[in-house]
Amino acid sequence: MPNRDRIVRVRFSGLRTAADVQLDCEPMNVLIGPNGVGKSTLIEGLEILHKIASSDFVRALNDEHGGSTRLLRHGAPNVRLGVDLCDDSTSMSYDIILVPRGGSLIIEYETLMSSDEILLARDGAKLVLGTGVAQGSQPGPITAKMSALTALSMVSPDVRRMTAALAGIEVHVPFATQTRWFGPGMVPERNMRTDNLIQATGRVDRGGANLANAFHALRNRPDWSDTLETIKLVVDDDITDVTTPATAGGGNIGLVVTYRVAGSVPAFGLSDGTLALLALIAVTRLDDSESPRSLLVVDEPDLHLDPGTVGQVVALLEQCSARQPVVIATHSDRLLDCLSEPARSIILCDLDEQRRLRIRRPDRALLERWLDQYRGIGDLRAEGYDELVFPLPTLRAAENT
Repeated sequence: MPNRDRIVRVRFSGLRTAADVQLDCEPMNVLIGPNGVGKSTLIEGLEILHKIASSDFVRALNDEHGGSTRLLRHGAPNVRLGVDLCDDSTSMSYDIILVPRGGSLIIEYETLMSSDEILLARDGAKLVLGTGVAQGSQPGPITAKMSALTALSMVSPDVRRMTAALAGIEVHVPFATQTRWFGPGMVPERNMRTDNLIQATGRVDRGGANLANAFHALRNRPDWSDTLETIKLVVDDDITDVTTPATAGGGNIGLVVTYRVAGSVPAFGLSDGTLALLALIAVTRLDDSESPRSLLVVDEPDLHLDPGTVGQVVALLEQCSARQPVVIATHSDRLLDCLSEPARSIILCDLDEQRRLRIRRPDRALLERWLDQYRGIGDLRAEGYDELVFPLPTLRAAENT
């Protein structure tokens, strides 16, 4: 396996309920907890980190995420995000501070460090470069619409390394499986059931709208037979093939699943669960080697799935976690019972007395004693005893003060 950077830690503060949260990324990270505590906030925070690597970060932050009106915690002076990165030998740390201006957020401060060396520091429009960066050609003006990290990514390998890691964060919300009978305005124009204009892809788009292109890419890889065996195992052992035939007009391709008994079924005739499973398989098997994934995030991967299939999905995601950390959010007790290392993987999210998000992993020794009587943490939660194996966190000083 080629060496690749791994995101080992992410930090959020001032982001809605995430007043001061640090998530240490194990291979598998499974967020559980009641509605409204901040699981979705963590997932959105990871998507915001991903967008820092784009040239229109500030626009996306405000137009797509709602700016300070929607993101800033009540009473907080700013939103802070950070990420720690490492490979087998070196580590890097990046932090960004966003401050409110009207209803928007703008970049006030950025730092990128490698070990104890500052590579760049930005304070408003002022930019200070470390010696490793300054040896390269200087960037153009740092605009208010983009991060200094992105502006410098083409002139410094070290900066490019962190930019690539942020770009490699891949976030998936539940797939758009809606059928046409949902009605006008209820089904996205581009969805998993529509044909695709044929084009190369190394990723499944959010919502799965490029599923036909994703399977076209998988079919043209030397390990397609392994992918097809995975489809038979996870989806239906009656499947004989998954093809991407050209449409009559040309230029587009569709997705067709062929069953031994039922024959060929196009995407618009597949069940929600079948489409969701196909998309999850494509997500786990597509990982573009030219821009490798640094973190995979999947919100409610069990949606649309019957309980008997959840274990297979967990196995797929755990295989992915050998290459990069995986973060998922779920309400499925069945999914928790299928985890191979629950004590290492599960994270309980809840709120303290000030409605600040706190995250807790289970106590391994306590969990092992309880699991003598229960099938898993899912079974334990169903009986209302999950709080007994999640110790309260010790108080720690807020970072970056």
